[in-house]
Amino acid sequence: MQKEKILVLGKGFLGKAFEKKGFEVWDKSRFYQRVINYNLDEFGMRDYKTIINCIGKSNTRWCEKSENWEETLFSNGEIPKILSNYCGLRNKKFVHISTGCLYDRNDVPQRETDFIAAHCDYVVSKRVGEKNCNLERDLILRPRLYFGDFADKNNLLCKIPNFSVFLNEQESYTSVNIIVDAVERLLEANQSGIFNVACENYSSISEIATWIGLEHKPKITGEELRKKENLYLVNNRLDISKLKKFYNPPEIKEEITKCWSKLEKCGE
Repeated sequence: MQKEKILVLGKGFLGKAFEKKGFEVWDKSRFYQRVINYNLDEFGMRDYKTIINCIGKSNTRWCEKSENWEETLFSNGEIPKILSNYCGLRNKKFVHISTGCLYDRNDVPQRETDFIAAHCDYVVSKRVGEKNCNLERDLILRPRLYFGDFADKNNLLCKIPNFSVFLNEQESYTSVNIIVDAVERLLEANQSGIFNVACENYSSISEIATWIGLEHKPKITGEELRKKENLYLVNNRLDISKLKKFYNPPEIKEEITKCWSKLEKCGE
């Protein structure tokens, strides 16, 4: 794969993971205003064959505030449309990072064709982003609950030690390293359409806390958590059988413990 021909937009937690693996990553200050003005050819994007979109508002609480709706919809819904249309016109490959929060069931693993539940403004905006892509041409990934092996405010492993209670329901989790690897494999296989992306198997926050040696805290169900936070937080399990035709992600406990080990070393 020619990484020099691939451009990643967005230098948040996921964008940093792409950068650590040798991809060209642009932060907001370099491209955002030009995306708004639709003048993408005028600042170097024409030199790349593939554009990967890691731009997005992911703080659910922030997205649910009415005063933030316009910006939420633009970042999560309109920007994918701008980039997808641009790549289509310029014969480039477009990769859009969406979310597995579009599903809302954890009794059975959810497939890419299963029912979408638009239960909050964040999910509505991400669904708009997907609808604004071209499924025959673009590649869309649906990951869940990011974690990784380096410190970041959005790293789930950095958040868990500060939780007052632990959710005790089985669901899917996705390492940012897996997302990068999955994108590479799917691009190499010239794939388009929607792919769930997560670790093999499922776990709960309470179980993960045990794996990484945190002290026990009260356990809570998903329904109890939603009432406590006054926010509709999703719990679900992803079916990754479609992804596994091209890439086999690591097992959840293996990836969690590996990432936590590196995080501990960073804190020494």
